[in-house]
Amino acid sequence: MAELDAEKLKENALTSIRLGIEDFQRAKQAKEQGGDPARALSAVRNLFAGILLLFKYKIAVSVDDPDDAQALIFNPPEVLPQADGNGGVEWKPVGKFRKTTIDVATIKKRFEGFDIDVDWQAIEKMQECRNHLEHLHPANTLGEVAGFVADLFPVLREFIQTQLNEQPAEVLANAWPVMLAHHEFFTNTMATCAAAWDDAGVPELMKPWLDQCQCEKCGSSLLRPSQDDIEDGASVESQDKSFDYVCVACGHSDLIAPLMIKALNDADDYDPRDGGEPGVEGCNECDRSTFLIHEQHCLWCGAELDYKECSVCEESLGQGDQWNGGLCGYHAHVFDKVMRDD
Repeated sequence: MAELDAEKLKENALTSIRLGIEDFQRAKQAKEQGGDPARALSAVRNLFAGILLLFKYKIAVSVDDPDDAQALIFNPPEVLPQADGNGGVEWKPVGKFRKTTIDVATIKKRFEGFDIDVDWQAIEKMQECRNHLEHLHPANTLGEVAGFVADLFPVLREFIQTQLNEQPAEVLANAWPVMLAHHEFFTNTMATCAAAWDDAGVPELMKPWLDQCQCEKCGSSLLRPSQDDIEDGASVESQDKSFDYVCVACGHSDLIAPLMIKALNDADDYDPRDGGEPGVEGCNECDRSTFLIHEQHCLWCGAELDYKECSVCEESLGQGDQWNGGLCGYHAHVFDKVMRDD
């Protein structure tokens, strides 16, 4: 097993974070000023690698024995069953510790074992962003990267202060004021955008899905309602075929309603091959794909079922059963047959 140098881990972590912030700044700049949108990919790669190295450093310094530190950081050998010679089974490691270090899932397990707290939701979102950028041109997701950088700021601040007992401004050096300024800009702009939608007539039950919308061009979540639509007195609920959003990050403008509905339906991801069933369907009243099947109401127009269960057998009814006068399909058929026979 390779010799572990904990301080080298920390040094490499801070270097990666610094390079990630530099890449992010270059990605945001205009091309005529030397900017390069493709640097968004390397920004996420470096930032993600840097914070994982910082996590591994924390694990390494959580124990006193260097051998224990190495065993915690490097991937252990595979454990396989072997006969014990007495008709039983023994589980023994096969081979040696590998030269590779632990991944995100194992870091999370190590943290749980040592009671080290961190916002894993933000880390996993950045991991998804990194994987996403590996397959798509980074110029199309720069706005999304900006959101992750803003989310990463409080994670790093909290981790450095509470887990490393150091000051972020000292540890992160020149990267710190850049992250601080970007986080303040991003959160302030997000609050301004959210307040602007209060006057846009968004259906009340769809507001949580408005928060999930991202610009189709750059991936930014900094979306505000079109000022022209606001001044015309339009509302998203009634004029969803014409009410636009405007992206603060890149200036792109398009309809907001399809993004909200897409966010809702994306969250209802299911695989029928695994026995999954849809949770959202088209609403009979407003014809939008916003009717929650299990909750039996529409998030857009608020429509509810007149009949929620069969009056005979109490089976749950759906939208397709509403024409049966409170009966399920079977008992509606039986009733119809009796009436014909009479």
